[in-house]
Amino acid sequence: MISVDEVRQAASDLPESITLRSGGQISVQGDYWKFQDGVRTVYIDFNTLPVEVLPLVGSLKKVLINFLQINSSEYAANMFYYFRRLADVVAKKKQTIDRIEVVHVINYIGEAGTDDALGLEAQLSSLLKRWFELGVDGVAADVPIFLKSRRKKGNVKGEAVITLDPVKGPLSDVELQDLMGAVNKAYAQRQIGEKLFLLTWLIAVTGQRVGQYCALKVKDLRKADDESTNIYEIDFPRSKQRGLDTRDSFITRPLPNEIGKLLWIYAQGVSSALADLGADAPLFPQPTKTTKSLQASDTYQRHSDRHDMQYFVVSGLKKIAPLSLRTEKPIHIAIGRFRDTIGTRAAQEGYGELVIAEILGHTDTQNVKCYVGVIPEIAERLDKQLVKELAPISGAFMGRVLHNKDDATRAGDPRSDIVDYANAGQGVGSCGSHSDCRFHAPIACYTCHNFEAWSDAPHQTLLDHLLSDRERLMQTSGPRIAAINDRTIIAIQAVVDECDRMNGAKPCVRGLQHG
Repeated sequence: MISVDEVRQAASDLPESITLRSGGQISVQGDYWKFQDGVRTVYIDFNTLPVEVLPLVGSLKKVLINFLQINSSEYAANMFYYFRRLADVVAKKKQTIDRIEVVHVINYIGEAGTDDALGLEAQLSSLLKRWFELGVDGVAADVPIFLKSRRKKGNVKGEAVITLDPVKGPLSDVELQDLMGAVNKAYAQRQIGEKLFLLTWLIAVTGQRVGQYCALKVKDLRKADDESTNIYEIDFPRSKQRGLDTRDSFITRPLPNEIGKLLWIYAQGVSSALADLGADAPLFPQPTKTTKSLQASDTYQRHSDRHDMQYFVVSGLKKIAPLSLRTEKPIHIAIGRFRDTIGTRAAQEGYGELVIAEILGHTDTQNVKCYVGVIPEIAERLDKQLVKELAPISGAFMGRVLHNKDDATRAGDPRSDIVDYANAGQGVGSCGSHSDCRFHAPIACYTCHNFEAWSDAPHQTLLDHLLSDRERLMQTSGPRIAAINDRTIIAIQAVVDECDRMNGAKPCVRGLQHG
């Protein structure tokens, strides 16, 4: 049996340090490689390997160094992960090995299962082929031949999108509106901070990968002349580009002025707070300098790594997530769901695969085919009965219902009255805000947290009109256009239900007639 000292001797000819593909320098001495390469924090701990594969550790390090120099550091870390899975299979036989044989690969494939949804065999094949091609000891000559003879199953692409998975797949229109409404309300009530508020909105309107938000700098946000159609634009660093660093290539996205203006003000504050970096400061910086000593590249000082940002967004939104109409549980939060939502909505609006690929930043169309033809079931079958069932679950109505108009926040101010001129010709509630609102009343009011509905107002009249209009649009314009007011419809039903409950217990003052 080979001793630990002999293993260390086998690895003694490793260099002190190497240059990553991104240009950063890291040490490859020792058995624990930990560093931050741009927006990725990498952990490769050789101490986690079972003793049965210790003779292979020196060779494995040489192969991983090659991956780190040629491929992304994340890919290299993944290769270590797949080797560790193979090592765990080997360890079950309680026999130490100094070479990977076909039988070990066959046992690994058996552990992966016949479906192999994660593509474990394909990933291990990439590692072992490279290992053999480098001429590094440790892989038997017939292993690459065996792997080449097999037809490998790759990762299943877009299954959650195609099946409209209510937990992992794209958000429905109502879920997205409910969630962003909850974000707005939480920010207004100071339950969440400015960084989470703006980052969530940026994710919702652009749908890029989490690593791209980590790599953003203040200078990537641009403000054009006031006469320009798109006053605010943002240059997203591309990711997953073969042979390129994250910030070697960019895609430009316009921003809605409402979001762009707030983000611009925020960015100037970040630049001032990180004066030593200025415009090179990360747009969404790491809250502390704890990872600075791990950073291999000067380009990404103070940038968050992807796991930290994912945790920041997910943990923050989990606290305020409204109920999903599909699961009757809080909406499952994952940044990737916003991306799938944008792809799905683009397909539903009639855009082809090439356009969807450009929207999502793909260089080809192989990963966007899943979006085409997906139509949410709820968009096709929302009717009066279903609305009544969904109203108690949804968080669409965020305001309050008043027994008496005199209880309104702006009682006595006729400018606060919200009137349904088009249908009932009567007032339906009060606005509790003094801001200059430009949204279409009363339809937009029912999903606003400042809306104070009157318990005796003719809300049912507006509800019946919207349901009738929805049926017409379903026939003339299709489900995508017909679903525009679905969240409002559900919110009005919630108001109607609450009014029925309140009026059954106590008579209320009549709403005012407006001519």
